[in-house]
Amino acid sequence: MANSPLENGRPPDAVEFGLNTYRDKRGRTVIVVRGELDAMTAARFGAEIGEVVRHGERDVLVDLRAVQFIDSTGMHVLLNAQRRLTRARRRLSILCEGSPVRRALELARLTETLGLEPASDELP
Repeated sequence: MANSPLENGRPPDAVEFGLNTYRDKRGRTVIVVRGELDAMTAARFGAEIGEVVRHGERDVLVDLRAVQFIDSTGMHVLLNAQRRLTRARRRLSILCEGSPVRRALELARLTETLGLEPASDELP
């Protein structure tokens, strides 16, 4: 059985995913997500946002502009984080202008529920 060729140093079916967390000028915690937010990556994203919810004191902005795909598992993580932040009197905002995620959230009728935020000059 022949090995399948690697594409960019990884198997062709490997999921691309990355996270970066920082504070913006308003003091919010910003979580930038890259790649795909699905059943394969939702646990890692959930752990990151869970830490921010547990240990943070300010609002949270999740930047999904570099996410190419989101499924119901990823949406569930966002909704769960929003519920927990609301109980703590904090706010979750989602930034996804110009990304395929925006259309997925529109189809799931979650744009108002999740509080989508327009693009801002404050963020890179």
